[in-house]
Amino acid sequence: MDIEVLAAGALGGVRAERWARALSAPGGAAHPVLSPDFARAVGGVRPSARVAVLESDGRCGWLGFEERGHGVGEVIGKGFTDVGGLLCEPGLPRPDYRAVLAACGLAVWRFVQAEPAGPPLGGAGTAVPPGVRLLGRVPSPLADLSEGYEAHRTAVRRRSPASAKTLRKHENRLARGAVPVRYVFDERDPRLLGTMLRWKSAQYRASGWSDPLAAERGSELAHALAGLRTPTCTGALSVLYLGDEPAAMQLTLRSATVLTCCVTAFDHRYAAHSPGTVLLGRVIATAAELGVTTVDLGTGDSEYKQAFTTEERALPQGLLWRPTLVAGGALLHDAAERTARDFITARPWLRSRVRGALRRYGALRG
Repeated sequence: MDIEVLAAGALGGVRAERWARALSAPGGAAHPVLSPDFARAVGGVRPSARVAVLESDGRCGWLGFEERGHGVGEVIGKGFTDVGGLLCEPGLPRPDYRAVLAACGLAVWRFVQAEPAGPPLGGAGTAVPPGVRLLGRVPSPLADLSEGYEAHRTAVRRRSPASAKTLRKHENRLARGAVPVRYVFDERDPRLLGTMLRWKSAQYRASGWSDPLAAERGSELAHALAGLRTPTCTGALSVLYLGDEPAAMQLTLRSATVLTCCVTAFDHRYAAHSPGTVLLGRVIATAAELGVTTVDLGTGDSEYKQAFTTEERALPQGLLWRPTLVAGGALLHDAAERTARDFITARPWLRSRVRGALRRYGALRG
């Protein structure tokens, strides 16, 4: 198998066209973060973004990644997506993942696999190939719009009636308010995008977690993604207004059939109205009108997503690695982190104290 590594920002020509065709083919993944346009946009802002092009017997595959230093790689576009993977044409043999890493100059690559993308990195019922270390599975809720918006709402009411009822309560409360509610799906004012990023950064600081948008030129990349207008990856900034004031905003990316939520933030003055949740409902309704059949709600099982979830996948999470000291250290670090996380989440009293400590730490930083 031939492996060539390119700067993601320089990707173009026949290779990019072939990649786009593979993404859009019947039965293809169609996820916008697996598209050549997404990779090129990330590479235009982050010099660390690369694409490995695999070729064997006339079949090709593409793997986007970012190098974080010291031979450690992440999925491309980290901070705006948690998922990635190898997208390939049918018939491409399963690659030697350690050879792929060596060609990329990496000792380890952390992933949450977007399915279906290519040869499974450890999907259900498949053997884990050499060079892959699975660390568990990540919940990934979806909104199925294949039968239309009304069918989706019916399915949600059946699956999670309490969440659907809470959403209606928030929508009705806003509708009865003293100021009119207005919604724009594709707002083009770049100043609003800057406001959304400030809201999101403040949210990260308040929670005590690190802010992925503050590093790696997050603001520049957000503007680049919002400006994408291609068949495989189109950006949009959606805004929910209360009167003339934006109350919640969301950056999304979509292909012809899949929409994914990248960043959502809201003005905490309106927190009691759950404007972010109401906005997501409007975005999903618009997605159905545009012919989108699947809305990827992002990894994690946050409670607000239950008002829209009709299906929940469990995505493989793990590492590609080859035997080096760097990879050994990464494996030990991730094992310790996973053990600590599982210990805390299994004890609600401890989980609440940790969250409180993180909030206090965020307040001190902020």
